[in-house]
Amino acid sequence: NEAGKALAAALKVNRSLKIFHLEGNHFGSEVCKALAEALKTGSIVRDLYLKDNRFGSDAVKALAAALAGNSSLVKLGLSNTQPGDDASVALAEALKASQSLSTLHLNRNQLGDKAGKALAEALKVNNTLTHLEVANNNFSDEVKNL
Repeated sequence: NEAGKALAAALKVNRSLKIFHLEGNHFGSEVCKALAEALKTGSIVRDLYLKDNRFGSDAVKALAAALAGNSSLVKLGLSNTQPGDDASVALAEALKASQSLSTLHLNRNQLGDKAGKALAEALKVNNTLTHLEVANNNFSDEVKNL
């Protein structure tokens, strides 16, 4: 986790990095929160891939809050990060206001109907998202048919 926090701290001042892959490092919530802070402070990263880490709900909520003020992030990969339904609802709310995010990966997160319905509602008002992946979650047939 120390390496992840150091990388996140570097993002706060770096003005050239556009694509950042941090998949499969087994980072925890503190790294995700540090990345959220970097996104709030003007990071110009366009593509952020975080799959196969264990961030949890509070950390992904912080990331969702950071999306509100970030205009550079275009792609966000959160597959298999286990954010939970509440954090995914927060992401859906952030999507409603997002002016830049075009791709969001939420595969293999055990998301349930609460998250699925929130994402469906966000899609009704979001006009930037062009690619959403939600495969291998726990949506009921009702949500799958929205």
